[in-house]
Amino acid sequence: MASDPRLLAVVVRGSLVESRHYGHVAVADVKGRVRFSVGEADRGILPRSSLKPIQALAGVLNGTDQQFSFSQAELSVTCASHRAQPEHRAAVQRILKKVGAREQDLHCGPHEPSLPSVRNKLIRSGRKATPIYNNCSGKHAGMLALAKVLGAPFQGYWELNHPVQKEVRRVLREHCDIEARAELFSAVDGCAIPNYMLTLRQLAMGFARLASPAPGPLADACRRLTAAIMAHPEMIGGRESRDTLLMQYLPGLLISKSGAEGVQAIGLPHVGLGIAIKIEDGSDRALWPICLSLLKHLDLLEQPFPSGLEKMWRPAVQNTRGETVGYIQQSIFEQA
Repeated sequence: MASDPRLLAVVVRGSLVESRHYGHVAVADVKGRVRFSVGEADRGILPRSSLKPIQALAGVLNGTDQQFSFSQAELSVTCASHRAQPEHRAAVQRILKKVGAREQDLHCGPHEPSLPSVRNKLIRSGRKATPIYNNCSGKHAGMLALAKVLGAPFQGYWELNHPVQKEVRRVLREHCDIEARAELFSAVDGCAIPNYMLTLRQLAMGFARLASPAPGPLADACRRLTAAIMAHPEMIGGRESRDTLLMQYLPGLLISKSGAEGVQAIGLPHVGLGIAIKIEDGSDRALWPICLSLLKHLDLLEQPFPSGLEKMWRPAVQNTRGETVGYIQQSIFEQA
């Protein structure tokens, strides 16, 4: 039975609640059993970039990392929404060279880097961003590697009927327990690659299985991919990235991948659980306190939090003078 979205967080200015963020949460184990939920666990969503590790799993399962001797940093960037820092661009360039591809083979197209320091350096140099600066260029490079292993052309790797996308869908169905006869809805993501609809429960289960793989045909590939992400969280996002900071502040505790339009997915290797979150209005500003409150609820995090995370528990709302005039607060649990 469908459930309405629930209040997940509020934005307070002074003593007044100014805005409310509603949404859904699912916490599931590796068998897809829901262990905790808010709102509708079977709410269908487009995971957006939270899907990247599962899309990358198709390549690892086919041995791209082994055939092309990818380093863990290179494997991690295939799951990334990176900030186009020099180390990110260098890793994508190395993948392209190993695969025998060129930057122009990347179908993601260019966009300005989100990190001001990288963007300003481009402006000062008089150059424009190229496809490698796209935050999804690592995912696209990984798909070119998969095309090479499959003996398929680079051209069209983004199309639904290309062998790369067929293999991504096959692995996605197997990894997230989607029946072969069940329709798998898709839409074109911001980087021109198909994005596939999952329920929050399926996404949470998928991340639980990435972090705690059970014996089976996908297990070794899951372990290699998760190990790479944990070893190089700086490649998943970069400076100021919630995913990178969560994994750096809490090393070994989780893997984390955010998605556009208020999506967040987390895998928890020590307890065999996954978390999937969707904010209905598409904003991500409340995800820090929501994520921390869920980790605290699961007894994986205690206050006082590690240095650097405390301010994320209740992020400050500031005015143009840098003065704190309010805060963002999770509303799932009683305040403690």
